[in-house]
Amino acid sequence: MRAALLVGSLAAVVAALVSLPLRSPHDGLLNSASVVAGVLALSVVSGLVWRWLSRRANGARWFTVAMNLGFIIWVTIAFSLETQLERMVSFSVPLAAIAFGAIALLVPRLFVSILAQRRIVVLAALAVAIVAGAGLANRGDAESGRLELPPRADADHVRTF
Repeated sequence: MRAALLVGSLAAVVAALVSLPLRSPHDGLLNSASVVAGVLALSVVSGLVWRWLSRRANGARWFTVAMNLGFIIWVTIAFSLETQLERMVSFSVPLAAIAFGAIALLVPRLFVSILAQRRIVVLAALAVAIVAGAGLANRGDAESGRLELPPRADADHVRTF
């Protein structure tokens, strides 16, 4: 599970950075924070899948197949959501490719790594991912949507007649 969280945290930061220039279908819902949350959720699920498949013969191969199947399912979901949210495919598929690809390639390799077994390393990576997602969440491609008046003029600069 720790290897999946470590890889998921790294993939979440990369996906959050990649999401910035992409046009989000909905800046309020699909921003860097939700991208990071989604990738971290995927890493938890993939960690459970890896735990189950790693005990089997050819576990790494089956894990890669499972991650590829998950990616195909996500692409199918993105295409079905395209009718409701414009630009869903162009926004989410590259981010899903980063997340699924990194997890599929790196979890079986880092599973035996001493680095991935250290709790402090995994917690630090999680913290970096969460801070990056939250810090970049307000960076969107749309207007704020708030109606605002121009700033008030100072009393010294205003003449009364």
